[in-house]
Amino acid sequence: MHISRAALAASVLIGSSSLFVGAAAGPALAADSYRSLPLVAFGDVAVDGLHKRVLMSDPAAKKIIATDYSGTVVDELQLEGWANEITLVGETLYVPAEHSIIALAADTLTETKRYPLGDDVYPNDVVEAGGKLWFTFSKNDRPSFGSVNPADSTVYLRPYSETDDFVDAPGYIYSTPAAPGTIVVTGDEVGLGTVTVYDVSSGGEVEKARITPANPASESAFTVDGGHLIRVGSNDESQLKVGDLSTALTYPAYYRANGVDVASDGRVAISVMNQATGHDVYVFAPGGTTPTQTITLPEAGDELVPGYGELPRGGIQDRGIAWEPNGNRIFAVAKYDGVFRLWVLNEPVVPVTPALTLNRNGGIYNYGTTVSFTAHLGTTATNRTVQIWAQPTGAGRILLKSGPVDSAGNLTGSLRLTRNTRVTAQFAGDAGYLAREVSATVYTRAAVSTKVTKHYRTKKIGKVGYQVFRKKATPVFTTTMTPYSGRKAQVIVNYWSGGKWRTVNSRWVKLSANGTAVLKYTGSHKVGGKFRVRSAYVHGTSGDRANYTTYGAWKYFTFTK
Repeated sequence: MHISRAALAASVLIGSSSLFVGAAAGPALAADSYRSLPLVAFGDVAVDGLHKRVLMSDPAAKKIIATDYSGTVVDELQLEGWANEITLVGETLYVPAEHSIIALAADTLTETKRYPLGDDVYPNDVVEAGGKLWFTFSKNDRPSFGSVNPADSTVYLRPYSETDDFVDAPGYIYSTPAAPGTIVVTGDEVGLGTVTVYDVSSGGEVEKARITPANPASESAFTVDGGHLIRVGSNDESQLKVGDLSTALTYPAYYRANGVDVASDGRVAISVMNQATGHDVYVFAPGGTTPTQTITLPEAGDELVPGYGELPRGGIQDRGIAWEPNGNRIFAVAKYDGVFRLWVLNEPVVPVTPALTLNRNGGIYNYGTTVSFTAHLGTTATNRTVQIWAQPTGAGRILLKSGPVDSAGNLTGSLRLTRNTRVTAQFAGDAGYLAREVSATVYTRAAVSTKVTKHYRTKKIGKVGYQVFRKKATPVFTTTMTPYSGRKAQVIVNYWSGGKWRTVNSRWVKLSANGTAVLKYTGSHKVGGKFRVRSAYVHGTSGDRANYTTYGAWKYFTFTK
């Protein structure tokens, strides 16, 4: 949402668990609740302060969801087309959907007006300025921006221009009630593009200033007075003067900074995605560059799987924070282990967050190992019941144990591990303590073995047992592995040469439904040569991510005349 949230609305998502909030300077208010949300993907959010509703778009499921301030879903609207950005103006929610801009009543999500733009026009973002709705769009794969007059539905489409430099996708557009005749149009902010200020007070657009920044931004927002534009991107956060787009001040560089919003009193909140160190939200006083408050979510976002180097996309989502209108709350849309959550930060606290822990996080176990998971619950008012759930990769949730904790505050449930598994302990809360859940991920090796056949005898070379083949014989390797849909095994053959084992053959083979694969080792074989073979499951590369990377035992063989 790109009208100044400080003056009109804000974006949000909520639920019930604990947060750690630390103050860099000055007092830190409590951050105390979240709620999981039925989202497939996150697009944008807006807060209706009048009706105390949180409005969210889901571009993948093609729907708009409304919750109350606790995060409980109270309404839902299925759209006929893809929609991402949303904008709240007064009591109207504008949704740029396929070929149209749709106006919805914010309190009921009922359609009040539709502005057709043309069958080949795909709008992306919309704001209100100068008495019109201004929007970015793509037409025939060429991006630009335009306007629609709500009075008579007249549509204006600015002709495509290479000098606008929208990169290769529709850009974003910003306005603020503090400067009602001004819009700022940017290129696709995940790439590089121009930032341009236009005067639209006369009904058309008049360019006032333009720059091409050195770095892309994830999100921008106007200051309360409308005089500056805050741009936030990874390691590059600054305020630009709207008059000439010169840099007015620079914030500290935060790696993976991805969201910004401005409170009604001028405070600036900057979010950071999936922080491994540091904080998730930094709050600055108006005009300040040293944070007055820092907030750290207890969940760092999606974890990096051992042996896998890609950056996770969890934690606070791009463009996913917003202030409560005229309030202290900050709402943060975060994702953890594939689930979207709405955190309420700085929420006035009456109940207390209980202590709740779960052991075994990060543990690595052999296939078939039975592991006990113990949840520990601290002091509560009346409720002493905890549930322990497990969700193996690719399977549904399993209730391991539910019941009151013992006198030491512990409850234990066990599971025989066959796949990487997410285990969650849940406490429903009571009159004095908030609901909370904590999770642990354990990794499970696959069961991998290799059998070598067609030899005519065995012998020992040193202390190692070898299977012996005639020179012209063809060894047969049978791999047996934990079955999983689409799974492949890596078969590796080594040869002893120059005082060390060297790989002479490595091949991927598809496993049968029962988890087996057979290979024949053909060719001319050196008499007396020492060989060994083993099979491996490699997380991700073997076709799935259900288990931890596992190498089977070596099998040794040689050849005689």
